[in-house]
Amino acid sequence: MMAQLRPYQVDAVQAIREAIRRGKRRVLLVLPTGAGKTLTAASMISAALGRGKRSQFVAHRKELIDQTVTAFARLGITSVGVVRSGDRRRDSTQPIQVSSIQTLANRQQPDFDLVFVDEAHRSGAPSYVTHVFERHAKAVIVGLTATPIRGDGKPLGAQFDEIVIGARYSQLIAEGFLCEPRAYSTPLLPDLSTVRTTAGEYNAKDLEEAVNRGALIGDIYTQWAKHPPARTVAFAVSVAHSMAIVERFREAGVRAEHLDGTTPEDERSAILARLASGETTLVSNVGVLCEGWDLPSCKRLILARPTKSLGLYMQMAGRILRPHEMETPIILDHGGNWDRHGAPHRDREWSLTAKQSPRAGVAPSRVCPECFAHIAAGARSCPFCGVEQPAPAAPERDPSKDVPVDLALRSLSPVDDLAGDAEKLDKFRGLYKLARSRGWMPGAVMHRYREAIGEEPSASWVAALRQDYRNDDAWKASVARRKRERAEREAREEAA
Repeated sequence: MMAQLRPYQVDAVQAIREAIRRGKRRVLLVLPTGAGKTLTAASMISAALGRGKRSQFVAHRKELIDQTVTAFARLGITSVGVVRSGDRRRDSTQPIQVSSIQTLANRQQPDFDLVFVDEAHRSGAPSYVTHVFERHAKAVIVGLTATPIRGDGKPLGAQFDEIVIGARYSQLIAEGFLCEPRAYSTPLLPDLSTVRTTAGEYNAKDLEEAVNRGALIGDIYTQWAKHPPARTVAFAVSVAHSMAIVERFREAGVRAEHLDGTTPEDERSAILARLASGETTLVSNVGVLCEGWDLPSCKRLILARPTKSLGLYMQMAGRILRPHEMETPIILDHGGNWDRHGAPHRDREWSLTAKQSPRAGVAPSRVCPECFAHIAAGARSCPFCGVEQPAPAAPERDPSKDVPVDLALRSLSPVDDLAGDAEKLDKFRGLYKLARSRGWMPGAVMHRYREAIGEEPSASWVAALRQDYRNDDAWKASVARRKRERAEREAREEAA
């Protein structure tokens, strides 16, 4: 018997059907992680089956295929075959096929009336374009995702012609279907100023060098240990980084395990089963548990992986937001992702044509200096540790310490290269001031500007920035001191 849909799922199905009646054949359904995308799809597949229609559900990983078949069976949908290499559940006579996108590339496909694409933010990949959208040009195709943007942040208008927002985080949290997380930063964030950007994301090699350091690994455990022990999932940058995290936790007596894309399927299942049972406390992974993994009892998340991808950040954070025994999900952000993207459960305005604006609508926040929790910028005290939060006072200026600087940036106006773009210039100037106060190289200003705005700064602004740096002895001395301190810290780490 088909499980009863929640009200917002009923509304989502009705909105999809209304779009189809208006002639839209490619509909993207957006539901937050944990909102029940598979159940919503199952209700439409069951209705199509009742009308003699054939349906296909496409996924990209074995775990997603297994979960879908199990969910369908639990809902009374058993007329299912599986299209996956070596899978014993293969049965091409069934009207419903749960298919691996990788296997579809090597199999002849029958025609389907209704096709669902799971994790549809991946649907711009050539395999989906060829073997789903082009192959089933006459079918109705419904995409399912919590993050309707590609990995590079671009929208999905090339694949879909209608977007349906099935529910928002604020609604699901208010109704008890998801939990609002508590997030903590750390006093020891990695220095990403020299990490290059490759295809819109941090360069993997540079990023590993920046984060896989003894002090940072030790800080991950230190911050975790401040909270009551709980099942934990960690997202690492590389295999070496993940294994270093696991080793640090094991040294402290915590039962920890590692998995990545090369971990055999049976071993991966056993590791996750031990986490579910509580035999293992922490599982650190590299790119495996971002999608399709569901363990409501896991209520700690370590984001040891900095990312520029809003979609990846939201997918990782979404792993722990399902309710379980009134426990509060806790995010330990060691990558500055909360600062970069805002809260993962924030309501966003999604579009099929417009790129998601970096930090658009992000509420101002600050980090508690005592417990490092992310709290509202105007909070008078930390709601988690109770420490009062004095308003930041402007530093007193000592005229005797002023440095003669040309301050070329002050002479610039938005019309220099980007007419009317005063907001972007203000952002650039703000980062310039931050760099001078913290001893960053000019390159860090340009890097953080690209990260915040999503484009290169004006050439004249960069030239002015470099001119100011050349003329500012205090700034150069601050940079030299910072480099020296980092070298000394790394030497101590290696000696330890």
